[in-house]
Amino acid sequence: MAMAQPQRPTPAVDVAPLFWYDGAMVEQSDFEIHPFTHALHYGSGVFEGIRAYEAGRRLSIFRLKDHMERFLRSAEVYRLKVPYSAAELCDAAARTVRENAIGECYIRPLTWFGAGGLSLAPYSHAPTHVMVAVRPLAGYFSGNADRPTVRLTVSPWRKSSSKSLPSTVKCSGHYANSVLAMSDALSRGFDEALMLNEFGRVAEGSGDNVFFVKGGVLYTNDADEDILPGITRGTVLALAARLAIPTTVAPFALEDLLAAEEVFITGTAAEVAGVRAIDDHEFPHGAKAPVTTRLQQAYDEAVHAKGPEAAQWCTLL
Repeated sequence: MAMAQPQRPTPAVDVAPLFWYDGAMVEQSDFEIHPFTHALHYGSGVFEGIRAYEAGRRLSIFRLKDHMERFLRSAEVYRLKVPYSAAELCDAAARTVRENAIGECYIRPLTWFGAGGLSLAPYSHAPTHVMVAVRPLAGYFSGNADRPTVRLTVSPWRKSSSKSLPSTVKCSGHYANSVLAMSDALSRGFDEALMLNEFGRVAEGSGDNVFFVKGGVLYTNDADEDILPGITRGTVLALAARLAIPTTVAPFALEDLLAAEEVFITGTAAEVAGVRAIDDHEFPHGAKAPVTTRLQQAYDEAVHAKGPEAAQWCTLL
């Protein structure tokens, strides 16, 4: 008697049906991963998170070239041999968005070491694969409105030191640190974790950068504090310069954050999200924080290709 053939799992409904994989479009239902894929065991892959927004009757992919250039820099650190240029990867992302036709979406480029042995020097024996997939993405912080305000908690997990894992690289394996921090925060009823570095100073959230405002001055830190200097972070700094908001980039402590008038976090998924509380400390302005609101409005205009930076930052489809 013939054995019954295993049924293919039904594709997840929140992931678009077509992937760009190693240079070709493939159906999600046909995509398989080898059980000895190196990245599955050791996290040896790098990725980006990019968003496409409505811009009138078109879609605008925000800062696509900047993301793909960082993607390639990250891959080089881990000796992943990506056989595509930034321009080719931008074309792949645009094609994947167009062919799936799901409107506004989140774009995930990913490159990883495939099956070819399990040694800890995969560049010498494992092939490199590259994928672009898209999915819908509404508000990152579930249940919040268009202008969310979130509650942070100081994480018991410290941000990994750049002396151990380079913070400027978006490596899959690095995010185990963030998984621990975010899982703890959610289990205790908070929206996001606030991670300190090995020196006890503020680093970042589990997947976002931290800003605060005091005396009309905008403050944030940089890579020396073991953060990933996010592209959204860079966007906000550029918008602040255009809006003539004075800015200081320097290390800061938790005490500095708690003494602030406004706090917000930034990231491709989080966008610009105001912070209403850190643990039991509430900030006075809540959702009406004036500097945060100005930057949120400017960011909204930028991602929808309405700002003066549109030609530089927006890829229109």
